[in-house]
Amino acid sequence: MVDESVKADLDEVPGFRIWYGWPPASMPPHWHDQVEINYAVGGSLTYLLAGSVVEVPPERLSLFWAGMPHSVVNKTGIEMFYWIYVPLVWVLRLGLPNPFMRRLMTGDLIVDADPLEADRATLDRWSDELPDADLSRRHLIIREVETRLIRFALAQKSEDNNDHATYEEGPVQKVSEMARFIAENYARPLRPGDIARHVGLHPNYAMTLFRQHCGMTLNTYLTRLRVCQAQYLLISTNRDVSQIAFDTGFGSISRFYEAFKAMGGHTPRQYRMQSAPWEYGPRSPFNPCSDSLPG
Repeated sequence: MVDESVKADLDEVPGFRIWYGWPPASMPPHWHDQVEINYAVGGSLTYLLAGSVVEVPPERLSLFWAGMPHSVVNKTGIEMFYWIYVPLVWVLRLGLPNPFMRRLMTGDLIVDADPLEADRATLDRWSDELPDADLSRRHLIIREVETRLIRFALAQKSEDNNDHATYEEGPVQKVSEMARFIAENYARPLRPGDIARHVGLHPNYAMTLFRQHCGMTLNTYLTRLRVCQAQYLLISTNRDVSQIAFDTGFGSISRFYEAFKAMGGHTPRQYRMQSAPWEYGPRSPFNPCSDSLPG
């Protein structure tokens, strides 16, 4: 069972974020349902991730699935730090190599094997442009982030030794498999029994296990992933809101609106219409390190 001190960031609106700032020297264990991309300037940040100590090295993109409990345990000489949150469903949609996805979904911190000189300048541009970006500009930034993720994944060698000790087959591995199965099948009708069968567990045990490790039910997790994908379609396409509701697995328009507003406080149309700069700034409530930023 997950330590009760691990915080599931259920108050966070799921979605796409980019910002920069200064991380604290320590942070209690927490998790959220995005892939987290980090970039440290001038120093390194050390996490306790899924039970192992891993390090974000300077001047290299690093990423991990933040659905695994993680905490900051140390930082050394960091001059600036960048965060990108990308919903898991967006990453899975890219069709990245299976060896890369296995590493990601089993709790590995993956460090870029082919860093680009332009990475920091690109991160600065994304961070500065996103808060005030109109729909077309946000769409462009999303595409650029996705392209960089693809390059990142393709640079990894499948035969690379994995220095991060991931979980062996067991409860946490089963939870990871359930999370990925949900993310890959969110658009079709899914019941707990379907998910349990996929991982070879009794439905009651699967539901209990998932809630123990993730702090939410399977259905809640499924709803969050559907809302994540709906957000993507709202800001990257001109598709009708009702069509997006059905394309993301919601059985009715009313259920879609109810779930979407419950997650973020806005209706789908409001989300599409406004740039919502409050979502992205360094002092955003979505930034777990905002309290450590200088005034």
